[in-house]
Amino acid sequence: MARRKSRKAKPRSRRSRAFNLANAAELYLTTDVLTRNFMGTNPLGFFTGVEYGATGYTAGNAMGGKGGTTTYGYAYRPGATTITLPELLGFGSAPIGGINTAMQLKNNFRANAIPAVMQYAGVKIGFTIGKRLLSKQRNMINSKILPLIGMKQLVRV
Repeated sequence: MARRKSRKAKPRSRRSRAFNLANAAELYLTTDVLTRNFMGTNPLGFFTGVEYGATGYTAGNAMGGKGGTTTYGYAYRPGATTITLPELLGFGSAPIGGINTAMQLKNNFRANAIPAVMQYAGVKIGFTIGKRLLSKQRNMINSKILPLIGMKQLVRV
């Protein structure tokens, strides 16, 4: 009888469990493009509902000749022209769907669909080209610098 060739099991490739900073930056920028164009706010403001804008107004002094001033800062502002996740889900004082959420989404989509697609493609193409152009530098950081500072298992570039 002919002897059968035994197949050797393929060695399993090791998968890095480190957090990839380049992929995280690309994900944040693509999320930023989409939330700014369609929701009118940045990703942090979209997920938390806290946005920068007018938080209060102080009346002017008639004797001093100064007019009233508006104070600006970060606050939860339901009913603003931006759309946030708490408004969509009805958390807090925001009604479910917000006051004008559907109309605002439609207006944002009509006004920003083409620029959003172009920006999204620009981010994807830019990161693809950037990763290829900087592959030697990234490899040097990953193989020589990160092990020296003890972060090889935690972070990748």
